[in-house]
Amino acid sequence: MDMMDARILLVDDEPRLRDVLSDMLREIGFFVKAVSGPSEALQLVAEESFQIALVDNYLGETEGVVLIQQIAKIDPNIHCVIMTGNPNVETAIYALKNGAADFLRKPFRVEDFLICMAHVGRKEKLEKERNELLAGLQLKVTEKSDELKQVYLSVLITLSRTVESKDLGTYGHSMRVSNIAMRIAKNLGLSVLEMEDVRAASLLHDIGKIGINDNILGKKGPLTPEESSIIRSHPEKGVEILQPLKQFEGLLPAIMHHHERFDGSGYPHGLSGDSIPLLARIISVADTYDAILSDRPYRVASRHEKAIRELWAWADKQFDPVVLDGFMQVVRHCNLADSPMRAY
Repeated sequence: MDMMDARILLVDDEPRLRDVLSDMLREIGFFVKAVSGPSEALQLVAEESFQIALVDNYLGETEGVVLIQQIAKIDPNIHCVIMTGNPNVETAIYALKNGAADFLRKPFRVEDFLICMAHVGRKEKLEKERNELLAGLQLKVTEKSDELKQVYLSVLITLSRTVESKDLGTYGHSMRVSNIAMRIAKNLGLSVLEMEDVRAASLLHDIGKIGINDNILGKKGPLTPEESSIIRSHPEKGVEILQPLKQFEGLLPAIMHHHERFDGSGYPHGLSGDSIPLLARIISVADTYDAILSDRPYRVASRHEKAIRELWAWADKQFDPVVLDGFMQVVRHCNLADSPMRAY
């Protein structure tokens, strides 16, 4: 912004000095509105646009520093300059520390004011350059964080697929769940970032099975109560594995709660309804659908039509009906049972 084009708000409770300063500023080409107190100043700031506010340091019971902080809450882009008839170093430092862009002794001359405008203009330019630099650095940090997250994700997916190779009938399960969950999320109108979280959480939802004995994972007969309890611990174990990696912090609720049930009868915490994270509710539907269509040591796979009937039978009980409806919308557009997802 060219400071010579600035609109100026002058706040001073001394009528004669206020008039003198206003006239002087207008004569050198500035647009000026002058008021006597804080309430008038704040109303004008709320109604109009100003680039500079010249504020007297003492306005009755209100300090100028307090007023400039109130102005900043309404319009943080206004550059406020404190004016005082009794200047000293302590007052100047206090004003600058509390948001003033510069400090003027009054009554000031044209030369003093133009020097002040040069200071404010330079400060604005430096702040803009600093913000642009920080934005650029933040972008680079974000890009590198995303790259690191993808590296970690690749390693963890490899570990998950190792577990699936031991859990008979589940190889490729997490990849298929991820593909289905992504389609549900898209159908529900989730954002790109939320869809990426769905993808990553789905790929890692069973990673807690890494520490479970192979004999339990591949057991062909029914599980004992103790073995069942061990299997049911995998959401919490998954969170324990991922918790040290800050890149996956946002995924932990979905991984922890993907076996909760809409009626509150699930595990590990017995959450119900909307208290279950949405991503977990999405993964639950995708996970169950793929599990029904997969061969397991204790049963053979079912067909797509039977899987759909089973899912609907558990609407409002195991599954969020809104998420389930989103899944059905996906099914209407493509036969998931015959899609490339089943090739994993």
